[in-house]
Amino acid sequence: MTIADFDVQDFEDRTRSDNKAFVRFFIRPVEDKAKSREAGRPIYSDQEYCEIIVPGNQTNRPIKPVDNIIKQRYAAQYAKWKAADRPEDFVDGTHLTEVPWLTRSQVEELAYLRIRTLEQLAVVGDDVCTRVPGLFDLKKRAKLLVQKAEEQAPILALQEQLDALKNELEVKDQTIIELAARIEELEED
Repeated sequence: MTIADFDVQDFEDRTRSDNKAFVRFFIRPVEDKAKSREAGRPIYSDQEYCEIIVPGNQTNRPIKPVDNIIKQRYAAQYAKWKAADRPEDFVDGTHLTEVPWLTRSQVEELAYLRIRTLEQLAVVGDDVCTRVPGLFDLKKRAKLLVQKAEEQAPILALQEQLDALKNELEVKDQTIIELAARIEELEED
């Protein structure tokens, strides 16, 4: 007979084993679809996430957005994380990790300079650029990309409206066809 190495009562109350879990809170950029459509380029907002790690369980490590249930369930860990983290660093924009022409090392170097988004890179001061080799080129490239996106945003918005109108017309056309078929059936009766 095998003896279980777990407490059976853990299954009676799902929060009973929470004290055994390691919860890692972190920030993840999540695309804001509405702002992205409006700007004509991907715009990301920082969102709080957590990873729940149960010691010894290699296969089940859920990563979830932080909601009220998580905040209540892991209140002590969340409070420590919030106290250690700096919420003022949360920014909206196109995160540099999402820019394909930047290398990981460039992103890390820019993060050290507190430049986390494409928009921040596009407006970084020339005094900073003189201290960091190659930053003028990155700034110029970022500025061009932001300007192009701003120019294309109205066109993309119009295209989206056009697509919505086309879909609406297709639905109306289908409705007209169905109504015509019903009228024809009624006339035959």
